[in-house]
Amino acid sequence: MHAVAADNALDIPGPLTMADAEANPRGANATYLQRHERRRNRLGRIGVALDQEVGEGRGISGMLFASPKYLQRSERGTFRDFTRYHLGGNVIVREERKLSGRVHSSFSAGLDEAYQDGAILFYSLTPEGARGAELRDNKREGAGNFGGFVQERLSLGDRIDLTVGARYDAIAYANDSYIDPGLDARKSFARVSPKVGVVYRPSGDRSFYANVGGGVEAPAGNETDPASTFGQDTVTGLNPLLEPIRSTTYEVGAKQMRALAGGGLLHGVAYDVAMYWTNVTNEIVPYRGGRFYFTAGRVRRRGVEAGLQLQGAGGLSLSSALTFSDNRYREYMVDSVHYGRPGRFADYAGNRVVGVPDFFASGTATWAPRFQDALELGLGVKTVQRYFVDDANQVVVPAYTLLDATLATTRALHLSGDVGVRGFVRVENLANRRYIASAYLNPDIVDGVPVAFEPGLPRQMIVSLAVEWGR
Repeated sequence: MHAVAADNALDIPGPLTMADAEANPRGANATYLQRHERRRNRLGRIGVALDQEVGEGRGISGMLFASPKYLQRSERGTFRDFTRYHLGGNVIVREERKLSGRVHSSFSAGLDEAYQDGAILFYSLTPEGARGAELRDNKREGAGNFGGFVQERLSLGDRIDLTVGARYDAIAYANDSYIDPGLDARKSFARVSPKVGVVYRPSGDRSFYANVGGGVEAPAGNETDPASTFGQDTVTGLNPLLEPIRSTTYEVGAKQMRALAGGGLLHGVAYDVAMYWTNVTNEIVPYRGGRFYFTAGRVRRRGVEAGLQLQGAGGLSLSSALTFSDNRYREYMVDSVHYGRPGRFADYAGNRVVGVPDFFASGTATWAPRFQDALELGLGVKTVQRYFVDDANQVVVPAYTLLDATLATTRALHLSGDVGVRGFVRVENLANRRYIASAYLNPDIVDGVPVAFEPGLPRQMIVSLAVEWGR
């Protein structure tokens, strides 16, 4: 059993023009500042899980959870109250058995269900950004997800594993307005996603694998809104343009972990590398900073991901990861009516997908000194290539590289009795660089200038402490 609760608040500075971001990276968008756009989230979750063996090689597990949510926000000219409940659970059965001397079977199957619903109240917004007295909307948004899967893995000796499986998903949305019932709407999606995979291990520390799998992802609640600015959604409560995101992924890769004998400087090495190709239908693309969403007809994502870890002498270790990718629209026609040119269309086939850099990498050097085995010092670097924030590939977020340093405990430090403390101190953006951390995709254009950019944080320190007691 577990229980957790959180209460967090966030003030939203909003997007800036590039000129404003460079001149005053601590500044805020004037409209966001005037409206005091913010979010406060109060969340809870309680759950229980059971895992039981029911015979030799057979088992059953299950989980139930309940999560109440109370969310408040000032957003786009209204003050919004969300009171939601999220319920769900699953059950999984598994069986392992020998089919012959060298063939071993691992079978699993399961069902899961989750449902979220609740009241949403929109109020007017006072000039100070507080909740006004006028109730502008009273509605509910419900969403349910039912799924089931089966999977069979055959181990052919010690070197080859074959996996075959499939998953069924059925997702449904319901939107009811108690002020304007004409906006009531229903929408549902369903799909079966197959999976086939093989793993080959030529030795105990090395493996090669290949997978082919399908996937389905439903739009999030805010993506199903026809327009998230109050008063613009006058036809229906659910976006009729959106369909589920369907994908098929092909992947091949290799992994190895090896300990090196002898007393040299290098004690161990591990690497993993993977190449993938994903074809996506109905990829969801935000417009006007997320006020509403379109679906791109077809998108192709392909790339290479690699990681390397080195364990050296004297408590020194190095780790790195990098990704090269090419993400492009293959079929994508956009109606330009929202830019004041009804009847015009833009063809973005061949353009890069918004918001995704072609290259990013990270690396960390860690030293755990032998004379103090409870402490660890790390120095990290992260680099992100430039990327586009508009479908026309005209608005660019510049590349950046950041450094950080961390001093952390590797185990609890004894205080007294059975009480100990562990934690870390991290300094991020060590060089205090100015950079653009994120951007609003397909942003608003004001006087011919995109208002899209969110500056990153300056040098900052993060401190975390945890107190432990008992063994």
